[in-house]
Amino acid sequence: MIKLLIAGVAGRMGQRIHALASQDPAFKVVYGLEAPSSIATLPGLPIGSDKSNIQKADVVIDFTVAEATTTLLPEVVNYRKAMVIGTTGFSAEQEAKIAHAAKEIPIVISFNMSLGVNVFFKVAQEVARALPGYSVHIQETHHTQKKDAPSGTALQAGRLIEKVSRQKVTYESFREGAVVGDHRIIFKGPSDSLELLHHAESRDIFVTGALQAARWVVGKEPGLYSMWDVLGL
Repeated sequence: MIKLLIAGVAGRMGQRIHALASQDPAFKVVYGLEAPSSIATLPGLPIGSDKSNIQKADVVIDFTVAEATTTLLPEVVNYRKAMVIGTTGFSAEQEAKIAHAAKEIPIVISFNMSLGVNVFFKVAQEVARALPGYSVHIQETHHTQKKDAPSGTALQAGRLIEKVSRQKVTYESFREGAVVGDHRIIFKGPSDSLELLHHAESRDIFVTGALQAARWVVGKEPGLYSMWDVLGL
C-alpha cells in the first residue's frame, strides 16, 4: 500500500485526489497538508500544517501554488520522500529550485497530469517535427478562477513544439465560466491548416494521472521526471 500526503488537500484538486485515492486499495492517505489558517475538514483524515507528517508518507502529491510548493520542497527532501507536482505558474528561479531538489529525491512534475493531454503533447511535437515551416498558435480556455495565463499546459505544449520547429509559438488565453480546460493547437501553412484539440470534461483526468504518477515514482532514483516517463512515451 502506498502512503500519500496531499498538499493542498482542501482545494478542488486536493479533495478529488483524496476521494479517488480513498477508493483505491493501492493507496492510503495519511495526512492532508494545509495552511495554518485553514479550518478544512475531511472525514477520517487528519489535516493541518505540521510538515513533520511527511515522514509518514511514501510520496507527497502537491497541487497548491508555486510559492507554497517551493517552500515545501526542502521538507520533502529532508525526509527523502518522492514527490508529484501538479502545481503551475513557476518562475524560472522556482523551476531551478525544483531541479535542484530532484538531485536528492525523485520528482514527477507536469503542468498537466492528464494521460490524454500527455499523448496530445506527443502528437503535437510529432506534427511540428513533420511541418517545421508552419506557424503555430495555441489557444487555451479555462474557468474564471484560474490565475496563470497562458496555462502551464499551453506553455508546455509550446516548449515541446519549439524544440523541434523553427517557429516561435504564440498564445491566446480565455477565461470563461467553469471550463475545466480546452487546448487547441493550430498549425498554419501557406495553403492549409491543421488543428489539434484536447477537451477536459472533469478534473478527475488530472487526478487519475497524478495517482498513476504516484504509483510509478515511489522507489525511483532521484531525478526530475515527466508524465512521458510515467507513460513510457
